[in-house]
Amino acid sequence: MLKSICPLCNGLYEIKYNCFSCNAKMTDEGPIVNFMDDYSPYLLDEITSKVDGAERDECIHIFRCPNCGTRERFSIERKAF
Repeated sequence: MLKSICPLCNGLYEIKYNCFSCNAKMTDEGPIVNFMDDYSPYLLDEITSKVDGAERDECIHIFRCPNCGTRERFSIERKAF
């Protein structure tokens, strides 16, 4: 059985976004579920994928601009492995 996983969370590849405000390279701060409470980083994907607000098979990541501090949410498509 194939399982869908987030390629960013699992280090399979890197996605680069530029800041909408100043065009600097943004850094991935991780999935939004890691910021929900103290225990959410330790929960199974099957649980956290139901509460992060994604409408499809996606993982919502927060990217931050080190230059101006802007934070943006990006939907990362989960891949089947």
